[in-house]
Amino acid sequence: MTSERDFDPDVATWKQLAGRLRQAIRTGELAAGKRVPSELHLVQEYELSRLTVRRALQQLRSEGLIVVVQGRGTFVMGEQERTTVTLSSGDRAQARMPDPEERRKYGLHEGEPVVLVTRADGEVEGYGAHRVTIEGR
Repeated sequence: MTSERDFDPDVATWKQLAGRLRQAIRTGELAAGKRVPSELHLVQEYELSRLTVRRALQQLRSEGLIVVVQGRGTFVMGEQERTTVTLSSGDRAQARMPDPEERRKYGLHEGEPVVLVTRADGEVEGYGAHRVTIEGR
C-alpha cells in the first residue's frame, strides 16, 4: 500500500494523486467506463485526507477524464466523438462553466465546461468543451 510518506513533500499531494490516477487512466489500468475507486477507498489506500482526495478528483473532472454520475459513482470517461465547429467572420466562442439549465440543454456532465459559439447572426450553439474542436476560416 502507498502512503502519504511515498509522496514528494515539495509538490502538493493532491496534484501527485491526480497524476497517479491520470497515469492509471492513460495506461488503461483504470479503463474507460469503469468506476473510479471511491473517495473513502482512496483516503484509506493512500492515507490522505478526504479534502486532498477530493481536490485530486476535481482536477481530473475538470480535465474531462472522469465524470460523476449522480447516485451511481465516479467513472472514467471513454473516448468521445468530437465535433468540429468552424468559426466564420463575426462569430465568437466563449468557454465557461455552465449553469444548471445549460448543463441540461447541452447534455453536459457535472464539472464539464461549455463552449458557447455565438454566430454573427446572433444564433448561439453550445458544446461540451471536452468534445469540441474550434477552427477558423
